[in-house]
Amino acid sequence: MDNVLFVVNMQNFFVGKKRNKDKFSYNAEDLIAKINKRIAAYQPEEVFYIVSVGKGLFKGLAPKPETMDAELSRDIKVKSKNIYQKSKPDFFSNDALTDFIRARNVKEVEFVGIDTSTEFGASALTANEFCMVIMAPDKQAKFREKIRKTRITYKHDMDE
Repeated sequence: MDNVLFVVNMQNFFVGKKRNKDKFSYNAEDLIAKINKRIAAYQPEEVFYIVSVGKGLFKGLAPKPETMDAELSRDIKVKSKNIYQKSKPDFFSNDALTDFIRARNVKEVEFVGIDTSTEFGASALTANEFCMVIMAPDKQAKFREKIRKTRITYKHDMDE
């Protein structure tokens, strides 16, 4: 398994019809269609779903565990059982996920989905220790200096 896809925060809380549209004002249907297209490009075992749950300091920034808001959107193609929860910004704060990715000797991780603050950047910096990361260029600004000399690549469009 050389390349994997991380589908991040595609939960009802962030993309559902009842989401807070003032806070999450993007076109969710368009985003979901583009992400489903990326999911289709991968084999089931190469797709990982990262879901945020509110615990500790980040309680208000994510849905409560085991609620309808915490569930993946019905419109997202779920083609694997690789679903991992996180309650901190870094995806790799989930030890089971990190161990799995390292054990499979993954070379490249592509991030797609909702970046609520610094999740993509923080996770990219951690992942850079053991593989290359691909994410949208708009995520680069916050971490430009830190990641300038890393193996992080920015795609220009999710449709590519």
